[in-house]
Amino acid sequence: MAEKDLKKKLLQTLVASQDRESELDKLGDDLRPDPERWTAKDHLAHLAHWRRYAAQVLTAVRTGTTAPHVDDEDALNAEVQAANRDRPAEAVKEDARASYAELARAVDDCSDEDLLKTTTWTGIGRRVGGGPRQRAPAFRRATWVFWYEAQGDDKAAEQAHLWTLEVHEAAFTEPKRRAFGAYNLGWLLRQAGRAQEAVPYLKRSFELQPDLKEWARTGQRPRQG
Repeated sequence: MAEKDLKKKLLQTLVASQDRESELDKLGDDLRPDPERWTAKDHLAHLAHWRRYAAQVLTAVRTGTTAPHVDDEDALNAEVQAANRDRPAEAVKEDARASYAELARAVDDCSDEDLLKTTTWTGIGRRVGGGPRQRAPAFRRATWVFWYEAQGDDKAAEQAHLWTLEVHEAAFTEPKRRAFGAYNLGWLLRQAGRAQEAVPYLKRSFELQPDLKEWARTGQRPRQG
């Protein structure tokens, strides 16, 4: 992938992502009505951790040092959630805001060439600047969608999917990135019984990433969009 002005696009998308995340920030508090479910505060802590992690990876790629590595992402996510469980919501929110600044600095320190260098960390994918599970910009579609779905807010979940698709279309030319955004929205609409509305999005995703047809046949969705 030879993205033009990749750094600029990533920084612009970080700004848009932070604005969108303000929805979780407003909801984040110290209440935990269901101990088995993540709260808005949990999601904010999760996002902040991975943004800082992404900043470390970018710095390692830029400086030619060893990038951090995670063998068990689910286990680490559980550790992050446990570590922040009893922290005051305001402290978690401040960390989340600060993590955006840290990641933006790490991106800004890189050249477009740095951002396109390959890495061995599977969480970022084949390229720092774009990949099937891109985590360098830390735009985790699943966080907002999972939150809204857990609250039973299908309309908000749909809007989150639409927002993510718009970001993908505006910021990336890599077909797989755009395909996942279109597929996820089509999947949501189909699950809601709106098959006709889902067709254009699913069709586009298949054109960009043909192997997503198998996902559609089994009713699955990609882990990340």
